[in-house]
Amino acid sequence: MGIWKFFDFNKVRRIDDEWEPPKFRFDNFNVKMIAFLLCAAIIAFAAIHSFYTVPLGSQALLFRFGHYLGSTEQGLHFKAPWTEVVKFDVQEIRRFEFGEKTESAGVRYTQDAAEQKMVTSDSKILLISWVAQWRINDPYQYFVTNNITSEGDFRLISGLAEADFRKEVASMKYEDILTTGKVALSANAKARITSTFKQLGVGIAIVDVLISEVKVPPSVQASYNDVETAKQAKTSAINEAEAYANKTIEDAKGRAQVAMNNAEAYKVNKIADATAVSTRLTSLNEMYASNPELVRTNLWYENIQDVLSRLNIIFVDGSNNNNIFLGDVPVVVGER
Repeated sequence: MGIWKFFDFNKVRRIDDEWEPPKFRFDNFNVKMIAFLLCAAIIAFAAIHSFYTVPLGSQALLFRFGHYLGSTEQGLHFKAPWTEVVKFDVQEIRRFEFGEKTESAGVRYTQDAAEQKMVTSDSKILLISWVAQWRINDPYQYFVTNNITSEGDFRLISGLAEADFRKEVASMKYEDILTTGKVALSANAKARITSTFKQLGVGIAIVDVLISEVKVPPSVQASYNDVETAKQAKTSAINEAEAYANKTIEDAKGRAQVAMNNAEAYKVNKIADATAVSTRLTSLNEMYASNPELVRTNLWYENIQDVLSRLNIIFVDGSNNNNIFLGDVPVVVGER
């Protein structure tokens, strides 16, 4: 029996014959054909639903009739057709925004004054807008243990992060946060939130904590500006005083160095003079040992010359009252 007989195509009909639908006969061939087609459909369905691909940077959780079976990493995998696959992007960076919400990326933002208000350790209020960047690091904890799927679940998780951030602000001083403490606040808040999420096992990792804005409330802005102006004036005065002190110290060091140099030169000269005198005395001593009379005579003449050079001697001649000059010293010759 051919396949065409199954469809009754071999029957000869006349044009004016009334058409009758073919009568299918379920003989052995028909049963085998139907079984073959059914098996082929089942095999095709199983082949299509037995392989799945996990994209790069993702993880997949496997479930069978609601029961968790395990997880798989990126790549092509085989599964039973009745196994359900739930994929999670574990590299996508998501955001929790506080104090300032993004309505349109890079275009519009709305501020929440209640979220911005925070109290510091010295009981002062600051307005802080910040962002917590996070990603899924454990899909099992995230989806199976905590079943974080609804908006309410996300609000609960973000509330935990906000509470930890407020605790960190409450541990720091007002001035520190406004000036140089923003980096420390971000790092400490990230560490605190990470510790909380790890203890609770929410399957979320904090990538970074970014502070977008820190400002004082409008009601105290004018007073804060006055304080900042006074601080700047104080800093300027301190800088000027330090500059004057540094200049004065440098001048004093310069004068001290000049005095030390002069003293060193005076010392060298005195040592040289003493050395010369010592050498002369040594030489005279040696000469005196060989010819004492000559040495005494020379010393006497040297001393007389020294004495006479410092005296104003006048010789008076009573007869003609003539003046005699000896060198630069005027000598008057006359009667004594």
